[in-house]
Amino acid sequence: MRLRLLTLSLGTFFAATAGGSAAAQPALDDSAPASSSDPAGAPAEPAPAATAAAPGNAVEYGVGIRLRNVRLPKGEIELFVERAGSSGVSSGGIGFDLTRRRGNVELQLGFEFEHFVLGEGVWIEKGKDVAAGDEADFIVHPDNAPNGEKLGWFTIEFTFLNHSQINKYLSVRYGAGAGLGIVTGNLWHYNIICNGATNANVSPGCVPPDSPFNGTGRYSEGTATLVKYDSIPPVFPVINAIIGLQAKPTPKSTVNLEAGIRTFLFFGLSGSYFF
Repeated sequence: MRLRLLTLSLGTFFAATAGGSAAAQPALDDSAPASSSDPAGAPAEPAPAATAAAPGNAVEYGVGIRLRNVRLPKGEIELFVERAGSSGVSSGGIGFDLTRRRGNVELQLGFEFEHFVLGEGVWIEKGKDVAAGDEADFIVHPDNAPNGEKLGWFTIEFTFLNHSQINKYLSVRYGAGAGLGIVTGNLWHYNIICNGATNANVSPGCVPPDSPFNGTGRYSEGTATLVKYDSIPPVFPVINAIIGLQAKPTPKSTVNLEAGIRTFLFFGLSGSYFF
């Protein structure tokens, strides 16, 4: 059987220029034309126009690192399955960013990797009823999977971020973006025929009989055979929606506290240095 799993401001800044003006000598009398020379006879030179770029308008490039925790609560998963395991999805991720900054706007190319650790336990597909003889999936923790294999993904995404300044050191940070996630590893489970169990009460009837589980369910294959999900797509969309705070300890460095959606819910910490 196959278990279906959950797969979900741009701002602008402009420059201003300031112009200067040249002053001419006053006329000597009503009939004389205005003089273009100073009293010593030297020609007067017009003052050059002054052009100044707005502060912070220069394009800067930066590199950074991010640490994130990705979460999918059990209650949200159960919108898509009849029953999830002992807990939802929780995972730590690490990545790095390449950022182009101009004024308050950042364009970020991000790379990140994380494993997904699903709660070990009984999962029931949407619309199934184990009391009526439908099978359950007992998903195992990576510690109980072949060679400790873990499900994970490597992501690449573009994100546009704007910043609303609170003061010179602190800004509200928000933005959105999209990309792709390449799936790595596998998710393993036992197919279980439940004994005297219901969807609301799965233990011990839908739990494998062997150690370390010690339940009373029966293996669909007749023996303890771990099966991987081969229906998991190899590539997932990455949809970003981010809000947080950005601190600038120095003009060239940033520290960001962020939360939002990156297909999955996340919160984390990141930082960049600009050149």
